[in-house]
Amino acid sequence: MLEHDELTHLHVQRVIKPKVEDVLPYFLDGEMMGTALSFVAYLRAVKMNPGWAGVHNAWRANNKNKPICYIRLGKEWIRDTKNVQWVIVLYLNHMDEYTEVIHSEGWQEIVWADLHYCRSCAYGCFPGRTKTILGKEFLGLCPTFYNKVSFVNPDEATIKIVTRLLDLEREARKCKGKQ
Repeated sequence: MLEHDELTHLHVQRVIKPKVEDVLPYFLDGEMMGTALSFVAYLRAVKMNPGWAGVHNAWRANNKNKPICYIRLGKEWIRDTKNVQWVIVLYLNHMDEYTEVIHSEGWQEIVWADLHYCRSCAYGCFPGRTKTILGKEFLGLCPTFYNKVSFVNPDEATIKIVTRLLDLEREARKCKGKQ
């Protein structure tokens, strides 16, 4: 039998590979917990079951055996951010294919606000690269994370955008696979 918080320890997670739903209560409660559970239910409903990612408090959802999003719990891994309880990281590899939808829905500011900048990380990319995303040029982006967008402590309204972006990405990947 596990002690109260042992499920949040990496050495325990390596052995039992817990479901995200089992670990969520150690980080979230109330409305945020409900939002996270709804998002996990969405992932399962569209057959992108989040499985333990092999790193501390992280779960990966795949689409056709390729990563499409991560769920991260806690704040240890994200810099310069306080009060982080959970984060969804989207892999929007085909964003160029649904740029018009993002602009027509007015989501470009949300995407731009959640890009990953180089911070002299282990990838050796400092000072980062210049990249145009959704028609706007950005300096100092981490090339390892060009098409990754993070949503920190997303609320219900943000989850609607996240799920729509995931649906668009899945459709774009499906179309790419047929060509």
